[in-house]
Amino acid sequence: MLKLQVTRIGCYAVITKDSRILLCRLSEDMVDRGRWTLPGGGQNFGETLEETVIREVHEETGLQVSVGQLLSHSSRIWLTEEKEMHSFQFLFFATVLGGELTNEIEGSTDQVAWVELESIKDENSVDIVLRAKEVLMLLS
Repeated sequence: MLKLQVTRIGCYAVITKDSRILLCRLSEDMVDRGRWTLPGGGQNFGETLEETVIREVHEETGLQVSVGQLLSHSSRIWLTEEKEMHSFQFLFFATVLGGELTNEIEGSTDQVAWVELESIKDENSVDIVLRAKEVLMLLS
């Protein structure tokens, strides 16, 4: 039986302040619950990559941002019982313009925080956070 094939485009913000990065904790309903992820998520039909970052960051953190340079992109295929997913991920530098840092209510994340880069590990973060940390270390 053929599985449903789905393409998903995810756009994420890398926002730093001193030696910290802004991260969101995945909520209890998510596969990687309790782990840190970058603010961001899936692109809606008709959005540009940058519009997706702006919307998702606001939904998950309460902050308004401007989107800067593309830092990294990748793709991977993964399987579930119901479908085959082809995921594309785009990581952008972003700068906070305003807003008030707030946790997302009843969403894919449940906490937002400034996290020290040194505390990011395989066991507490998803792959895009580790990729962002690697890129930031190369740039410093």
